[in-house]
Amino acid sequence: MTMQNVLAQYGPRESMEYDVVIVGGGPAGLSAAIRLK
Repeated sequence: MTMQNVLAQYGPRESMEYDVVIVGGGPAGLSAAIRLK
């Protein structure tokens, strides 16, 4: 499947810009979020 076929079928991909992304909701993720706040 070519890129043109993918774009025609599904449309363009969405993207968002972030400075920081924390993955996971455990104690380490919570601690990192609190520190960055």
